[in-house]
Amino acid sequence: MKRMKIKMILGLLLLGGLPLLNSCKKESDPEPLSPLVGTWTRDVYQLTELPQTFSNFEGYSTKAVYPNEESYTLTFTNDKKYNRKIAVTGPDANDTGVWKQDGTTLTLDSDDAQLDDEDFEIEEDITGNQLVLSQMVKFSLLPDAVTDTLTTAWANAHPDELDQYFQDVDLKLLFLFEK
Repeated sequence: MKRMKIKMILGLLLLGGLPLLNSCKKESDPEPLSPLVGTWTRDVYQLTELPQTFSNFEGYSTKAVYPNEESYTLTFTNDKKYNRKIAVTGPDANDTGVWKQDGTTLTLDSDDAQLDDEDFEIEEDITGNQLVLSQMVKFSLLPDAVTDTLTTAWANAHPDELDQYFQDVDLKLLFLFEK
């Protein structure tokens, strides 16, 4: 009987001591969150790196580049998933998938097999509330020679004639996001 009490007391001590032993065990620190993690809302787009003959558009900011765009939101999670929502007049354009950052390159790999991977450059250090991404794109713009000579009144009165002056231009489009 005495031996049984001793075994029971030793058993309870061992069971009670196990949590203490486990608490002394060093746990690995969780992987730090990427500064990308969170929900980002596009503030403006900005046109940069235009050819010299289109310098009137250098630094031009706009709230929309997609037809009927109302807002653009990107949400990044720590498990490397993303959700993109581009609100437009009519049905919104939603996209989900996996994101990867390699240096200053951010790749969005969509769950939609019909969409190609989309690469962005991270232009500046990501701060707690600002994210600047960029892509090289092609826009149809009016050259400086046209914008310097035509008046807005003439352009508004002759929209069909103005179309002949537009030219396709390669430029860098900045996406300025806020958290």
